[in-house]
Amino acid sequence: MALPLPHQRHRLDPVPEFHDLLDEGSLHEYDTEPGMDGRKQWLVTGYDEVRGILADPERFSSMRPVDDEADRALLPGILQAYDPPDHTRLRRTVAPAYSARRMERLRPRIEEIVEECLDDLEDMGSPVDFVRHAAWPIPALIACEFLDVPRDDRAELSRMIRESRESRLPRQRTSSGMGVVNYTKKLAARKRLDPGEGMLGVVVREYGAEVGDEELAGLAEGNLIMAAEQMAAQLAVAVLLFVTRPDQMALLRERPELVDGATEELLRHASIVEAPAPRVALADAHVGGRDIRAGDVMTCSLLAINRPRGESFDITRENPKHLAFGYGIHHCLGAPLARLQLRVALPAVFRRFPSLRLAVPEEDLRFKPGRPAPFAVEELPLEW
Repeated sequence: MALPLPHQRHRLDPVPEFHDLLDEGSLHEYDTEPGMDGRKQWLVTGYDEVRGILADPERFSSMRPVDDEADRALLPGILQAYDPPDHTRLRRTVAPAYSARRMERLRPRIEEIVEECLDDLEDMGSPVDFVRHAAWPIPALIACEFLDVPRDDRAELSRMIRESRESRLPRQRTSSGMGVVNYTKKLAARKRLDPGEGMLGVVVREYGAEVGDEELAGLAEGNLIMAAEQMAAQLAVAVLLFVTRPDQMALLRERPELVDGATEELLRHASIVEAPAPRVALADAHVGGRDIRAGDVMTCSLLAINRPRGESFDITRENPKHLAFGYGIHHCLGAPLARLQLRVALPAVFRRFPSLRLAVPEEDLRFKPGRPAPFAVEELPLEW
C-alpha cells in the first residue's frame, strides 16, 4: 500500500522528506485520508494551528463526512465519533473511572499483571517475540481488569482482541471481532444488573439512566480494543526505543526515579498515533494563512508537532512537551491509564532483563504503518 508522505517512516523516525514538507509552512493541501469523496484535504503541521483546530469543535467536527445522514455510521459509545452535546454527555459519564484515586487503586494489580507476564517471558527463554508474549498480553489483561471482566473470561477475550486486529486470516479477524462485540454486549447487560467496581460499573451506578445499552456496550468494546491495541503498540515501540539506545536503558535502570519524565519523552519521540480522526470544517475559516472552506477535511499531524527535526531521545529532557494523546475535547481519556502502564512496565522489564537486546539485526524489523491502526512493530525478537 502506497502511503502518503506524512505516514512514511524510517523505522521510528519520520522520513527526511516529511521534515522538508514541514519547512514549507503549517498548512498543506494534501490527500491524507481515503474515502473523502473528492473533498479538499489539508495536512496541518503547525503547533498553534493543530491546537486551535482540535480545541474548536464548533468550527471543526470530528464526525466523518457523509452526503446522506442516513449513511452516517455512528459507533455507539465510541467517543471519537461524537460531537457535542452527545460527546459532552458521554465523556462526563466515563471520566470518573480515570480519576487519580482509581488509578492508584489499580496500580498494585497492574504491577502483578506485569510481573506475571514477565515470569512467563522468562520461563520461555530467549530469544522470544516481545510483541506476542508481553506487549499484547500486558495491556489486554489490564484492560480486562479495568473493566472488571470476570477472571475466567480474560484469556479467551484477550486472544479474540488480538486476533481481531492482527490475524492475517480475514475470516479469523472477522470471527474474533464479532466475538468481542458479542461479549461486550453481554458484559454490559451483566453490569446493568451487577455493576461491580470496573469502569462500566462506575458509569452504571452514577449515570446509568443517561447511557443507552448500545452506548454502554460500545464503551466496553472501545476501551478493550483501543486500550489493548494502542498500548501493545506503544509498549513494544518503547522497548525497541530503549534496547537500541542502551545508554538510555541503563540510565533508567540505574535511576528509576526518572521514569515519569522518560515516559513523556518516549511518548513525544515515538508517537504511535500519527494523527487523530480528521476534522471537517463546518464553516469557512482562515487557518495558518490559508483560506479553508466549509466541508474541507483537516488532518492534524501529531508526528510533525512531537518530532522536530534533529531532536534525539533523551530521558533527562526537562518537561518534554507533546500532543501524543491529542488535545481539546477529544484528548484521550485513557491517558492516565496508559501512562501508569508504561511507568510500571518499563522499569520492570529493564530490571528483570538487564542485558536485554535485539535478537535480530535492527534492519530486519518490520513495521506496520500508522493508518488506520496505530504505528507498530510487527515482531520484536529479544534475547538476554
